[in-house]
Amino acid sequence: MMTGMMNDEFQALLQAILVATFLVFLVMAMQFESPRFSFMVMMCIPFALIGSFLLLFITQSTISMVSLMGFLMLMGIVVNNGILFVDSANMLREEGMSTEDALVASGSTRLRPILMTSFAFILGCLPLAIATGPGAGARVSMGNAVVGGMTIATLFGIFLIPVLFVVVERFFSRKKKGTPEDNVTEQL
Repeated sequence: MMTGMMNDEFQALLQAILVATFLVFLVMAMQFESPRFSFMVMMCIPFALIGSFLLLFITQSTISMVSLMGFLMLMGIVVNNGILFVDSANMLREEGMSTEDALVASGSTRLRPILMTSFAFILGCLPLAIATGPGAGARVSMGNAVVGGMTIATLFGIFLIPVLFVVVERFFSRKKKGTPEDNVTEQL
């Protein structure tokens, strides 16, 4: 009876995580007016989950309801860093900068706020991760999930988002230009 209830709760929380991921993607696609930019930002989430599972594994913490709530909370915070970077780069590109120059300028102006936000969040959750008192077991798993996920997502996000930005922009600019054969076909 108790195991069935726990399984139902895990499934409900996993569904909530999936729905939250979809809604975050949808809101960003509307904000950026393009799903490709929201895709770039959403690529931070898998790295956050890898970091969470890695720290849970290293500390031998269990995946529990509380750690799953940490995953859910982590998703919202991780995409915030990506939004800062991508939105800044898009604004600079609209002002006439090339993609590479916009990414460099965005990185130089947004790196500090991204790192400050991430470090503040990590340091704020560190007491959860290292708690030792009575009843600390559930909080420790959530703290480990959040600290590990935020650390890896920040490190990879700083380097991954600019690379994805360049790759996606080059892909779409080639598609937009088309091949010479397409241009001949259009002229006929």
